[in-house]
Amino acid sequence: QSYRGTLAGVNLSLINESTNTGVDTLRQVEAMYPALLFKQQLTTYLEKIYGILCDNLKNEISPLLGLCIQVPRTSRASLVK
Repeated sequence: QSYRGTLAGVNLSLINESTNTGVDTLRQVEAMYPALLFKQQLTTYLEKIYGILCDNLKNEISPLLGLCIQVPRTSRASLVK
Protein backbone atom coordinates (compact mmCIF):
# COMPACT_ATOMS: atom_id res chain seq x y z
CA GLN A 1 0.00 0.00 0.00
CA SER A 2 1.38 3.37 -0.99
CA TYR A 3 1.27 6.32 1.35
CA ARG A 4 2.01 8.97 -1.23
CA GLY A 5 -0.35 11.85 -1.22
CA THR A 6 -1.38 11.31 2.40
CA LEU A 7 0.79 13.99 3.92
CA ALA A 8 -1.70 15.80 6.12
CA GLY A 9 -0.84 19.30 7.19
CA VAL A 10 1.58 20.00 4.34
CA ASN A 11 0.52 22.78 2.01
CA LEU A 12 1.38 21.44 -1.44
CA SER A 13 0.56 24.74 -3.10
CA LEU A 14 3.55 26.35 -1.40
CA ILE A 15 5.87 23.58 -2.53
CA ASN A 16 4.48 23.10 -6.03
CA GLU A 17 6.44 24.82 -8.77
CA SER A 18 5.28 25.35 -12.35
CA THR A 19 7.84 22.84 -13.71
CA ASN A 20 6.88 20.02 -11.34
CA THR A 21 4.24 17.43 -12.08
CA GLY A 22 2.05 15.98 -9.34
CA VAL A 23 4.33 12.98 -8.82
CA ASP A 24 7.44 15.14 -8.69
CA THR A 25 5.75 17.36 -6.12
CA LEU A 26 4.91 14.38 -3.94
CA ARG A 27 8.49 13.11 -4.15
CA GLN A 28 9.71 16.57 -3.23
CA VAL A 29 7.36 16.66 -0.24
CA GLU A 30 8.54 13.19 0.83
CA ALA A 31 12.14 14.30 0.54
CA MET A 32 11.47 17.45 2.55
CA TYR A 33 9.42 15.73 5.26
CA PRO A 34 10.68 12.14 5.67
CA ALA A 35 9.96 12.15 9.41
CA LEU A 36 6.36 13.20 8.78
CA LEU A 37 5.90 10.43 6.24
CA PHE A 38 7.45 7.88 8.62
CA LYS A 39 5.24 9.06 11.47
CA GLN A 40 2.10 8.71 9.35
CA GLN A 41 3.07 5.25 8.16
CA LEU A 42 3.88 4.16 11.71
CA THR A 43 0.60 5.58 12.98
CA THR A 44 -1.33 3.73 10.27
CA TYR A 45 0.35 0.41 11.09
CA LEU A 46 -0.15 0.86 14.85
CA GLU A 47 -3.83 1.72 14.42
CA LYS A 48 -4.30 -1.37 12.26
CA ILE A 49 -2.48 -3.63 14.74
CA TYR A 50 -4.38 -2.11 17.68
CA GLY A 51 -7.70 -2.80 15.95
CA ILE A 52 -6.73 -6.40 15.27
CA LEU A 53 -5.60 -6.92 18.88
CA CYS A 54 -8.80 -5.41 20.27
CA ASP A 55 -10.98 -7.59 18.06
CA ASN A 56 -9.06 -10.75 18.97
CA LEU A 57 -9.10 -9.94 22.67
CA LYS A 58 -12.82 -9.22 22.60
CA ASN A 59 -13.50 -12.51 20.82
CA GLU A 60 -11.44 -14.45 23.37
CA ILE A 61 -12.71 -12.72 26.51
CA SER A 62 -16.43 -12.44 25.71
CA PRO A 63 -17.25 -16.13 26.25
CA LEU A 64 -15.26 -16.17 29.50
CA LEU A 65 -17.04 -13.08 30.79
CA GLY A 66 -20.35 -14.65 29.87
CA LEU A 67 -19.51 -17.59 32.12
CA CYS A 68 -18.42 -15.36 35.00
CA ILE A 69 -21.24 -12.83 34.89
CA GLN A 70 -24.59 -14.50 35.42
CA VAL A 71 -27.97 -13.34 36.59
CA PRO A 72 -28.33 -14.08 40.30
CA ARG A 73 -30.72 -16.94 41.00
CA THR A 74 -33.49 -16.35 43.43
CA SER A 75 -33.42 -18.85 46.25
CA ARG A 76 -36.52 -20.51 47.63
CA ALA A 77 -35.76 -19.07 51.07
CA SER A 78 -36.12 -15.52 49.79
CA LEU A 79 -39.43 -16.40 48.13
CA VAL A 80 -40.90 -17.75 51.41
CA LYS A 81 -40.37 -14.46 53.26
